[in-house]
Amino acid sequence: MNYEDNIPNLSRKNIHRLRIYIRRRKALSDLIQRTLFSIKSFDQLFVIIVAIVIGIAAGYIAAGFRSMISFFQVHLWHSGNLVEGIKATPVYLRLLIPSVGGMIVAIFVHRLAPEAKGHGVPEVMDAVATKNGFIRMRVVLVKAVASALSIGSGGSVGREGPIVQIGSAFGSTIGQLFQVSARRMRTFVGCGAAAGIAATFNAPIAGAIFASEIILGDFSVSSIAPIMISSVMGTVISHSIYGDYPAFVPPIYELQAPIELVFYVILGIAAGLVGWLFVRALYFTEDLFDNMKLPVGAKAIMGGVVLGLLAVTVPEVLGVGYETMDLVLAGEITMAFAVILLFAKILATVITLGSGGSGGIFAPSLFIGSMLGSTLGKVFHGIFPNVTASSGAYALVGMASVVAAATNAPITGIVIIFEMTTEYSVILPLIISSIIATVITGRVLEGTIYTIKLLRRGVNIHGGKDINILKQLSVARIKRHLVETIDESLPVEELLARMTSSEHSIFYACDANGHLTGIITQGAIRRFVNRFEEIPIGTKVADISNTHFPSITDDTPMDQVLRIMSEMDMEVLPVLDEEGKVTGQVLRSDILREYQELLLQDQTAGTIASSIKFVHQYFHEKSEVIPGFMLARINVPSPFVNFSVHALDLRNKYNIDVLLIRQNTEKGYKDIIPTPSVIMKPEDQILIFGRRENVEAVCDMT
Repeated sequence: MNYEDNIPNLSRKNIHRLRIYIRRRKALSDLIQRTLFSIKSFDQLFVIIVAIVIGIAAGYIAAGFRSMISFFQVHLWHSGNLVEGIKATPVYLRLLIPSVGGMIVAIFVHRLAPEAKGHGVPEVMDAVATKNGFIRMRVVLVKAVASALSIGSGGSVGREGPIVQIGSAFGSTIGQLFQVSARRMRTFVGCGAAAGIAATFNAPIAGAIFASEIILGDFSVSSIAPIMISSVMGTVISHSIYGDYPAFVPPIYELQAPIELVFYVILGIAAGLVGWLFVRALYFTEDLFDNMKLPVGAKAIMGGVVLGLLAVTVPEVLGVGYETMDLVLAGEITMAFAVILLFAKILATVITLGSGGSGGIFAPSLFIGSMLGSTLGKVFHGIFPNVTASSGAYALVGMASVVAAATNAPITGIVIIFEMTTEYSVILPLIISSIIATVITGRVLEGTIYTIKLLRRGVNIHGGKDINILKQLSVARIKRHLVETIDESLPVEELLARMTSSEHSIFYACDANGHLTGIITQGAIRRFVNRFEEIPIGTKVADISNTHFPSITDDTPMDQVLRIMSEMDMEVLPVLDEEGKVTGQVLRSDILREYQELLLQDQTAGTIASSIKFVHQYFHEKSEVIPGFMLARINVPSPFVNFSVHALDLRNKYNIDVLLIRQNTEKGYKDIIPTPSVIMKPEDQILIFGRRENVEAVCDMT
């Protein structure tokens, strides 16, 4: 099929013009490709240039996002100050606006980009750990609109999480454009995240540390250098638009006496407990809404009603909350009201995110910490006025401490508060409280506010990508069903006879009901025979079997299987069902072989996915990659649908190779390397390669 076939009744002159247009477009594509890759050949210069571009773009994206929030806020609440606008709005609109806004956000995200739901940072961390940094470009638009509307309509979330995801998606898109390596791709994702944070908080160092400490977990020079460049450029853009001003006006602080550090230790302990409460409340609420058998829009309306009730009683907890934080830093909020705002903010934030809203948890953590610090500061100052600072100083330290507790990132918490306030004198209390808060949550939580969501999906960020690949294996997938079982009551002589003719080295002794009672290996038999010149009369299989053995089930995680094998020094483990009957066995060699194949497939899929993305951007659906051979991206032809790769036998029947299958899942497209067992679905796309005439023939089948 060619382009003329798609436009019938063309004159010969118009067909000639069309051919010229196609050739020129192909030449332009080739020129773009050569230009891009000539820049890429100068590796260090290439990385620096891209880091600068990402930083500048993320800075403007952050500014555009803030403008979008203001647009929704002004048009919904008719005020540039959210709290004042809510107070001036009739009660029925306070209930209606968060409900309708939340419903629109939930449906919009659910249909266009489910990964844009929530606070965004876990999705970026997941992309770095398991997808080589690949993030869909549509996330930029969906996340920006959804989060801006969520915040503008009164959602109790922050703008830094969306900015991180948006900036990371832009960095990932740049990496896909240039087909960079997986390591470079992750670095560019970190560049986007750092620049977004830096532009949002006017904190270039904190932005770089956030990306390195939380997103990448990598402080190597090759990663931190371009991330710092992007972070600085994002800050420069922010300065050019908003001026060089600190995000918060800090209180005048001076350490009154060394004994005052004891009070900051107490604040750190309290921040750790409040951070634990915040994380637990968030995931409890998300589970609560996820378990409701209701449409996403209905869940969002329920959450919006709760936010509306809070808007009627304590409107200060809605939105980002910077205005209220300025008041508490200045000591203008009473202790009783600070306590109310602390718990109301936790409720508002978990309801917003749990019901389907979109936004970050960084600003809510700052808000919660400021209220906690202010409350304790007033208590300490009221009892010991001569040795303690004002409540505003404790509010400032509380902000960093709760951030550190929730994210398990004390360096980020310390530096970001320092840069946001430019107040160096408070650095010692910041360090003490933040470290103590982090230690407490590290002991009582199985992860952080970011990583718990990933751990529930089976993704271990700290375990590395290889561990996450291992989690894709299952016992049911790799177990061998053919095993040798023998009745435990049979004489040993019969066992010996069976072993001489069997290919297996392990036998499983079972009782009359088929339950596994022991394991016999050839080594154990040899040791038994060597002990006696003649086998004692009446010796049964049960007498020589090992009754102390580990076992696994089809649902046992593969990392646990390997741990058992390592601890027990075993090469084989029996697989039992719920009744204790043997259903198969798992060999260590099979696990390692499958693991190596998965690792190779994952790396290859990442490379090919990057290539197919480049084909989408710069080439036609069919492109001649070398003379006489073509690469084509097509929808699965109808004759291929519901057949496995093995059954189709495309190489022999059609003389083509399928390099990649792009599956359409609930979470978006997923690129996989075709294996014989993969079934092709109607909504899938395939990347095929072969001689021109063979590829054209398959393309004509679609």
